[in-house]
Amino acid sequence: MKKLKQKPTHHPDLPFIKSGWTGNPVNAKNQYYNLDGPSEKSFKEVFRWQKQKNPLKHLKKKQQSPVKVIFREKMIQNNNHHLTWLGHTTFLIQLQKKNFLTDPVLYGVGPVKRYTALPCQVQALQPLDFILLSHNHRDHCDKKSMQQICSLNKDAKIITGLEIGALLRSWKIKNEIIEMGWYQQLDLDKDLTCTYLPAKHWNRRGLYDLNEMLWGSFMIQSKKVTLYFGADSGMGKHFREIGTLFSQIDYALLGIGAYMPEWFMGPSHTSPKDAVKAFEQLNANTLIPMHHGTFDLSDEPIGYPLEQMKNWIQEKKLTNIKNLAIGELLILDKE
Repeated sequence: MKKLKQKPTHHPDLPFIKSGWTGNPVNAKNQYYNLDGPSEKSFKEVFRWQKQKNPLKHLKKKQQSPVKVIFREKMIQNNNHHLTWLGHTTFLIQLQKKNFLTDPVLYGVGPVKRYTALPCQVQALQPLDFILLSHNHRDHCDKKSMQQICSLNKDAKIITGLEIGALLRSWKIKNEIIEMGWYQQLDLDKDLTCTYLPAKHWNRRGLYDLNEMLWGSFMIQSKKVTLYFGADSGMGKHFREIGTLFSQIDYALLGIGAYMPEWFMGPSHTSPKDAVKAFEQLNANTLIPMHHGTFDLSDEPIGYPLEQMKNWIQEKKLTNIKNLAIGELLILDKE
């Protein structure tokens, strides 16, 4: 039997920010894995989920997203630090006059329809400097969206996890690709860095490629703003650790949807309650909920996560949670 080529554990030219960390470990099956237990489920567990009764199914009839969409002709503003939510986990972020786009998904994903419109023309998403791609799942890494965005932004650098570059190259994407391992930091400009960090999740696009590409989250730091993009993650030990590695996190973008049933979805996605817990462990200043209102990916109705988050805010009298409309411009630094 031909021996498998050992997967890379890190980018050879980038430093680690965690003392003693030497790269992502790989198991005997040549797969990446989480810091604290698996997130992926077996086909048997998928079948069990699909067969069990969903007590909220009746609420999904003729459901509509409760998320407001604000259409804007111009997306790139002159403000030095701002962000705009484009739906699901896609954000347009500007820090120090550099433009970032996270996990570009601009359309429906296969048979999964989009419940909220994109708040602009695709052509408005330029010029981009960086595309942050957290992992390879289709609702985060969409072929059509990536091809379009990269065609419009040929000079944009794609920053992503280990081994994802081959997938992008198979789509004929020619942009520069930088693959990173966890806890590695990349200098983007003077006083502007990007760090790839753990998430509790998994990767798969086909039947036989489980966890062959790395998944993760991002910290973007400018001189004035530190922003954490949590991507997809279940509740895990990494949140508290990230909160100790970064003493000042101004904004935490965390998922609140696709969490029911929790026995199945919990290891991969935070619920509204878990997102608040993760936010507290990160010791961040402002929580921006995401990963809700755009796609129906689990048992809860599409409006349920936002409703539960609003109830949680009211019950706990939370004041540092910002529920954005899609297309809404949020100024990150008012100076």
